[in-house]
Amino acid sequence: MHVNHKTLLYIYCVTCEDPSLQSHAGCDELFFLEINGLYAAVKYVSEDDYSEVNIKKRLSDESWLDANVREHLNVIGLIMQVNTVIPFNFGTVYKSEEGLKSFICKYANDFKTGLRYLENKEEWSVKAFCNKQKIIENIVLLSQNIADIEVQIRESSPGKAYILKKKKADILGKEINNIYNTLSKHVFTRINELPDEYRLHAISQEKVSESDGDMIINATFLLRKENLGNFIKTTDSLLVEHEDIGLSLEVTGPWPPYSFVNLSK
Repeated sequence: MHVNHKTLLYIYCVTCEDPSLQSHAGCDELFFLEINGLYAAVKYVSEDDYSEVNIKKRLSDESWLDANVREHLNVIGLIMQVNTVIPFNFGTVYKSEEGLKSFICKYANDFKTGLRYLENKEEWSVKAFCNKQKIIENIVLLSQNIADIEVQIRESSPGKAYILKKKKADILGKEINNIYNTLSKHVFTRINELPDEYRLHAISQEKVSESDGDMIINATFLLRKENLGNFIKTTDSLLVEHEDIGLSLEVTGPWPPYSFVNLSK
């Protein structure tokens, strides 16, 4: 009979504060290892799920992946409510406590420096979208080139007006892209007035968001907690200012500060 032994040590995050007051952060199997003045949030897991070979198979199981990634983020999020953390990637495991302790000790100074830097700061994600249809509806107000062509069309003979309409159709896409570029720079500059750091991420061409529009900004910001209120006010004011072009913003957080730590070592 196969016995599902839990022999691998799974790590969520590291903190430098005593987490003893926490009620296991929503995970009954969670415990904390004290290592060189740091505390590693860990649990034991089975090789059936997390061995190097088996996790590759598990990653193709969407329901398993979704449930376990959510649990990973939820545990870190609950610890973050009390302590500053350096999060580890989902699925990071060690074969023994000794192996984990060796790694933490080797980079203890880096962890402590990172935790001091992240103290009282949060990672927030901002994705900005534009509604192309709304831009087209208001294109005469937004593009001087299109406005000029519209005037020429009205004042031209039917033959010339036909040619000008084809020219307008040809340059419409370029004008929309110019509007996207101008708006993204403006919105990003306004949003980035308060955060300490930012990271820009790839713009997704797929409609993976509930927002109705094309993505023009995909960024994360490291924000001091005391600045959060003004940060949200800025995003709210941007929505009002650019209602005519269908600007929408997805502002989410706080997230574990993955964008602002480097565990590639």
